[in-house]
Amino acid sequence: MKSGDNFDIDLMVTATGYKGQEYVVEEFFGKAVVEKLGPIWGFDNDRQELRNMWIQTNQPGLWFHAGSLAQCRIFSKFLALQIRAIQEGTLI
Repeated sequence: MKSGDNFDIDLMVTATGYKGQEYVVEEFFGKAVVEKLGPIWGFDNDRQELRNMWIQTNQPGLWFHAGSLAQCRIFSKFLALQIRAIQEGTLI
């Protein structure tokens, strides 16, 4: 945490409501992590994909999963497979 506190947890879920993910990241982890990540959500001009969603971000261990129920149901499998591949050492 930006306060320097550490917690031994396996999973943190935040339900942010109307504020963007950048706000929540800054509240929990500080501005440096927000700057490291770059924009969250919205389309990336180069890849035409949603930025930092359902993919490995520039902050190890920080993943974003958001959107409609349909998006969450579809992309949860792909996100889980990526995390598993990283844990098993088959994806870096």
